[in-house]
Amino acid sequence: MFRRFTIGNASIKSGDAVPKRRRNPSSSDTKSQKSVSLAPPKTGINFFRIVAATKAWQRLAKQRAAKRSPKLTPKCENTYRLEPAEGQHFSPQKVELVMKNVIENHPGLDQYNHIRSKLLVRDLSEKINEKVKELDFPRYKLVCNVIIMEKKDQGVNIASRCIWNQQTDNFASYTYKNGAAIVVAYVHGVYLE
Repeated sequence: MFRRFTIGNASIKSGDAVPKRRRNPSSSDTKSQKSVSLAPPKTGINFFRIVAATKAWQRLAKQRAAKRSPKLTPKCENTYRLEPAEGQHFSPQKVELVMKNVIENHPGLDQYNHIRSKLLVRDLSEKINEKVKELDFPRYKLVCNVIIMEKKDQGVNIASRCIWNQQTDNFASYTYKNGAAIVVAYVHGVYLE
């Protein structure tokens, strides 16, 4: 009166003891086994700990330096000037002469090169800005823009729009042409109240 059961590949009689299945360890079992390790924690020096310590020291040094030396701000009296003094207005004629001298005496404009023109634009605008600052227009913010393009008988329109005070603010522009390139430079002078 024994019945035969088939489970998987094994056949079992009903009177026999059923073998227990082996259970696969779950993730919770493996975590608990790992967390119970009795080995002491690693305290060796490694690269990441050195980097973290360096950053912590830098932060601490910055905080200490900030506490030691308070920032000193220069105290200036208000001038209450809403307009430039007589004879200190932005003069477009003087600025155009400066731009003409800087651009015409600058080397590197004899041939157009689109790679060199990026550096040339920055260099020209910095030199023009320095020379215009030497003209000493007090309390004027100067904005200098330079455009260099290859001369191929093309048509070009360059425009700029500004919101400013017509009595105090002004601009100057200069265009230089040679056989290879066209250079357009303009400087805006905006009075700071």
